[in-house]
Amino acid sequence: MKRPSLPACAARVLITVAAATLLSTQPLTADAQQRSLVGWTEGPYQMKGTGGAQSLLFEWTFLDVYCIDMPPIRPARDVVHGTLGGGAISFYRLRYENDMSAYVVTSTLPRDRSPADEYRGLLQREYDNSRAVTAVASADRYRVDTGTSSFGPMVRLRLLNIGDDDPDAPFPVARPLLNAPDEPLHSLSVHRLFVHGGSRYEIAVLGVPAVGEARAALETRATELADAMVDSLQTCTAAMEARTQAQPAR
Repeated sequence: MKRPSLPACAARVLITVAAATLLSTQPLTADAQQRSLVGWTEGPYQMKGTGGAQSLLFEWTFLDVYCIDMPPIRPARDVVHGTLGGGAISFYRLRYENDMSAYVVTSTLPRDRSPADEYRGLLQREYDNSRAVTAVASADRYRVDTGTSSFGPMVRLRLLNIGDDDPDAPFPVARPLLNAPDEPLHSLSVHRLFVHGGSRYEIAVLGVPAVGEARAALETRATELADAMVDSLQTCTAAMEARTQAQPAR
């Protein structure tokens, strides 16, 4: 079955995730965090499907950059996709029926920056963000650690209490944090960031707790989905790249 994809004219550039936007009538403030409006270039396009058409929502390819088979943990409510920032950022979001949303965002590296340099800078920016949030909230609000994958090292994030999307900079391109205590839990997100083949990737899962669900249980669900997405994207993309390399020169 043919995977839906964005138009070939969509470009890829550096993703804008270094600053989280803090929302409320009296927002949290931190010097490292700036409000940045990106704006849609193409889309947002919405896709819905029922029955056999559901498979169209779970299978996704963006140009020759990546492909992914989304874990069918629940029926899909819809998919939203498009590009932002003058075509600089590719965006894909699938919403499940269980108040869980999954995202893939990509961009390309600057020509003069190596994947290793980009990863080091990415990790440093996330540590800076975490320190800035901790200074005005709690040490548990913006948690950063690292991991590994078949595409190399990953930055791993867990954020608490995400605010509403900015229409011009949807989550996780921007990460709005509510000016509220860690408890009661409003929402939770898990992120995986890595660099591969000249592209930068962010996989994110945003979840809202079910009635009576503890934070640990929601974090486990979100983490399992995020890690399954990483495995699927990297497996599918590696196979796609191998097929492309095996094609005879014209």
